[in-house]
Amino acid sequence: MRLLTIITLSLIFSNLSSAQMSLGILSEPTISFAKVGALPRAESDSIRNLKAGSKSISLGIEIRKQIDRYQSITFIPGYLQTNMMLVKEDMQFLDVVHPKLPEIRDFAQAAPKVAYITHRQKYAGTQIIYAKKLDVRGMDRKAKIEIGGGIGAYALLQSDVKIRTEGFAIKDKFTHVFTDSTGLDARPYLIQIILVADLNYELSPKTHLIAGIKVSSPLTSTSTSEPKITIFSPALRIGLRFEI
Repeated sequence: MRLLTIITLSLIFSNLSSAQMSLGILSEPTISFAKVGALPRAESDSIRNLKAGSKSISLGIEIRKQIDRYQSITFIPGYLQTNMMLVKEDMQFLDVVHPKLPEIRDFAQAAPKVAYITHRQKYAGTQIIYAKKLDVRGMDRKAKIEIGGGIGAYALLQSDVKIRTEGFAIKDKFTHVFTDSTGLDARPYLIQIILVADLNYELSPKTHLIAGIKVSSPLTSTSTSEPKITIFSPALRIGLRFEI
């Protein structure tokens, strides 16, 4: 990870004196889908309530070098979050939501008891993306479509679990967050292959609106313990780019 950081910074600073450069801010509303590897039947109960998708927001600073009229290389240092959510429904008196919490002591039957258990992985790292503009006839001259691909490499900042309950409280609270003994041993790094497609719209000669999608495929599993869990995190891309 240190080597990648050094290489990224070297490439960025070596290009600062070159031709057209731009800086931008980028937000990536993300939805995470977890894939669980093979595991013994006895261990499957803990993840049988896996929810289809869980939302989060990732942020980055875009540093872009225009190679020529059509091609560009972009470095995006920033923050990435992926999630895995489990939902436990129809919980009863003395059921256990999570090993870090005591049993349910609520006798009330007025509302269904539901627990949302979200394992969150928070990373800092860099995306490096090569992109090319498409020459599409008939489009507004201010609008350009770009497609590209690259790699993302991240170091784990924190892995935690957020537990939210509905219909009952534990220790008089409806939300609990733990950073230790979460039940998921997160890998200390994440490497992704990335594909992007963007619509760039010129708001002014030096300001562009970015709107697009990102599809990423992890080369590493999210967890290091069994069962192996891999999280896929497609995202929207929304931002502003400023030529300098």
